[in-house]
Amino acid sequence: MNRKKKNTTEENEKCYPLWDNGITAYAWFGRIKGKRYLAATGADICLSVIQPFAAMALPSAVVYLLGSGWRPEVIFLSLAGYVLLLQALQISQVYLTNVVQIARFLFRGQLGPELFEACLTVDFQELESAKGQQKLEGARGNIYYGSDMGIEAYLRAYEKAAVALVSLVIYSVIIGRMNFWLLLLLFAVAGGIMAVNIYADCRGARHEERYIKVSQGYEYLKREILVPANGKDIRLYRMWKWFQEEFRKMTDELTYWAGKQRNCSINASFFERFLAGGRDLLIYGYLISQMALGKMNLSAFLLCVGIVGSFGGWMSSLTGAFTEILRNNRYMNRYRDFLELAGRRPGHEGQAADIPVEHPGEAHEIRLEHVSFRYEGNMECPEGGDSREDAIHDLTLTIRPGEKIALVGMNGAGKSTLIKLICGLYRPTSGKLYLDGRDVSLFSPEEYRKEFAVVFQEVFAFSFPLADNVSCRAAADTDGGRLEQSLKDAGLWDRVQELPGKGETYLNKDLDAAGVTLSGGELQRLMLARALYKGAPVVILDEPTAALDPIAESRLYDKYYEMTKDKTSIFISHRLSSTKFCDRILYMEKGRITEEGDHRQLMEKQGAYAAMFHTQAQYYKKEGSSDSLQCGDAELG
Repeated sequence: MNRKKKNTTEENEKCYPLWDNGITAYAWFGRIKGKRYLAATGADICLSVIQPFAAMALPSAVVYLLGSGWRPEVIFLSLAGYVLLLQALQISQVYLTNVVQIARFLFRGQLGPELFEACLTVDFQELESAKGQQKLEGARGNIYYGSDMGIEAYLRAYEKAAVALVSLVIYSVIIGRMNFWLLLLLFAVAGGIMAVNIYADCRGARHEERYIKVSQGYEYLKREILVPANGKDIRLYRMWKWFQEEFRKMTDELTYWAGKQRNCSINASFFERFLAGGRDLLIYGYLISQMALGKMNLSAFLLCVGIVGSFGGWMSSLTGAFTEILRNNRYMNRYRDFLELAGRRPGHEGQAADIPVEHPGEAHEIRLEHVSFRYEGNMECPEGGDSREDAIHDLTLTIRPGEKIALVGMNGAGKSTLIKLICGLYRPTSGKLYLDGRDVSLFSPEEYRKEFAVVFQEVFAFSFPLADNVSCRAAADTDGGRLEQSLKDAGLWDRVQELPGKGETYLNKDLDAAGVTLSGGELQRLMLARALYKGAPVVILDEPTAALDPIAESRLYDKYYEMTKDKTSIFISHRLSSTKFCDRILYMEKGRITEEGDHRQLMEKQGAYAAMFHTQAQYYKKEGSSDSLQCGDAELG
């Protein structure tokens, strides 16, 4: 077990001043819940100071009244009034505490949409990176780690600290007037206890970070076991033993770090009890001696004992509240850091307002000039490359309006990375990318991406109705005629008509137990229907037929050609069916375009494209043919 590994989350997080985080948290609370809940919080703090003090002073008041010489009925009415006042204070304080507690809980939940919005608006390249994922997980902790962690615990700790601090000021004045050295002793012991608790909390926080990191892996294993689709491989390959071993390892890790964290708390508590015991021995001894010498009556003695005992309790409360503030301040730092990341527009610093895309909805020219791209830090290259090398290297390319491009090459050549650069999900590490002669960094990302409809190779459906998955809009905003035509063009209409709820049928079973699971080929057709519904002038299909057989693939590419006649189109495929109707073929190797031309030109070169073609041709040859690649009814050669 690697227990010495440095925590990279702490290295990457931004720190804000403690006071600034506190003000920000209460500003959010007031904005979302309203000023009346801020007022309720203030009233709760005041009553939380007054009510314990009044309860603590009750025994002293009883002794004082009994020895006052007043008439019995006056004493009885005075005590009854005091008790009724005490009950009223207690009921009011409990009510306000519950109101504020519920408000804090609901406030934490109401912050969720803000985090979701930040996830959707944050720069995709930043979010996909390892650093972005760490920031996101840290931000989640501020809301979704429960009531005892994050912003809810943060606000509660501040209120607890305020109550303890005000009470300590009041009690300090009373004790100081009685004996200044007694007050110094109380503060000295309290300072020692606070220092030990803060030290223990800092050590415990480091163990807690490791515990959370291991628990994420543990939760991942649990999720994978519960996914029905995984059950086939787990059973066929007897993977349950591997899962059991991984569960055992992670359970040991969780137990180890939980134990380390708990030991910090236990050791601090032991030291606190030791100091508090010595403090109480000295102080109570002093008070008893003062009463024995006749320098203090019973009423004053009871009041002082109550104040001194409460002082220690309030100091412990302040110490605990302060350590909670420090602990949860880390979650506030991470949450604000992620919101700042989401609000930042990388590559746009110092630029004027975004300019609109010229001729929206029309075929565009796309030009790349000396574009390079490298995956940052330990961000994994999805195509299998080395993040220390350029995934795209010094690439210059012009795609003319309405041109059909086939982008081919082996795995890891950089094809998908290039597509993400073109459609604005990634930014070039160096070089420029232009749309109709304008630097794309000047456009609004939202407006720029409206011009692209992309079907990526990682196809999946959201667990919403099928129609919503196509239109990406609510049912009320969906154009029924357009939806139907898109499904027909994608070859999915007949399948939809067979579903129990047709277009309103839920996909998957996350939100509806009667949901339907589509096959891989059906999912690819669904993604194509989504791209067609959008109607963007630039269509990019990244391995859109990987789940189809060669004959179905060839026929679908014939449809693609018909559907993208007046659009700028880019087709990515390992199989070469897509090249038969394209104006130009680009062959990529290691982030570079090494061959360019139409099919006949590239075959005459006898280069890498021709070698790939001949390798694939043997699987598609018709009987008696030796020089052509057959794809269903289509022929290349």
